[in-house]
Amino acid sequence: MKTTTSTIACLFLLIACIKTDPSSGKRMISGRDNKAVTPFEVDKELENKLLSETDRASAERILLKVEKTFNENPENEFNIINYGIKLADLGRFQEAINIYNESLIKFPESYKIRRYIGQQYLTTRQFEEAITSLSEAITYANDSPVIESEHSDLKKSKKKTVYNVKFNIWYYLGLSYYMKGNYDKAISSFRKCEKYTNNNDLKVVIANWLYTAFAKIGNLDLAEAEIMSIPTNMRLLETKSRKYHDLIMLYRGLVTPSILIKRNGIDADVGYGIGNYYLINGQVENAISAFNRVISTEQQERIGYMAIEAELAVLLGSQISDL
Repeated sequence: MKTTTSTIACLFLLIACIKTDPSSGKRMISGRDNKAVTPFEVDKELENKLLSETDRASAERILLKVEKTFNENPENEFNIINYGIKLADLGRFQEAINIYNESLIKFPESYKIRRYIGQQYLTTRQFEEAITSLSEAITYANDSPVIESEHSDLKKSKKKTVYNVKFNIWYYLGLSYYMKGNYDKAISSFRKCEKYTNNNDLKVVIANWLYTAFAKIGNLDLAEAEIMSIPTNMRLLETKSRKYHDLIMLYRGLVTPSILIKRNGIDADVGYGIGNYYLINGQVENAISAFNRVISTEQQERIGYMAIEAELAVLLGSQISDL
């Protein structure tokens, strides 16, 4: 990773302007009024605008079939979860949350349902609710298998998933804290994920987020240690993991932002990573430009997009306070 004393000094200057309330996790900007800056207002009923007309029509047909199965047997936990997943695929996140919350009457100790509630609360920027649901999921999952596939109940599924239930519970909890600016708790949650990291894809995902979280609190030594453990060549199954691997190579100075943009286009997750790269190297204006390129797109349901919302609220607020 290519950094110099001057760029590190710029990073700490930026971090010095950003205070995090340990109890609430709200990001505070030092300025005249020292008011909390929260992410941009987002409609909780996000429409998935990334779908093509063909994909949307296909997703709607699948939803009708899944809804029929759910209505025929609403007492089946997997039917409930699958129905919510298909609603979310179409951007109907609040409907999914409502279905899941209603189902807790039938399954009051379901950690699997709470895991999905937490994810959808995160997507709709209801971070406190996400933290509550995922924390409850951790409690109820205490005696469940260590590695439990997300799709273990889907008998006919041919798709191999790299994710497991406990990993995702801690992962989304970490992301919820991260979006609130509570980086210490985010790091703690991501560390918990390592216990359930049983493949290359998950190793790359967690190394990426631990790097960004450590960088946010100014611990560049620990941040660099996380990404130096990732080989330059890895066999990865998921597209998302390959994007995070690209970002790790960027952080290590082995590729450039232009190469990643050429390879991934204006992708929200990659765009957030590129903006972070600029921040860590003290190039605040370039970071804001990278973030703005993503904000102008329709990727609101992406993790990178919501992270950019929170980041811009801080950066732009910091610039205003300095006027």
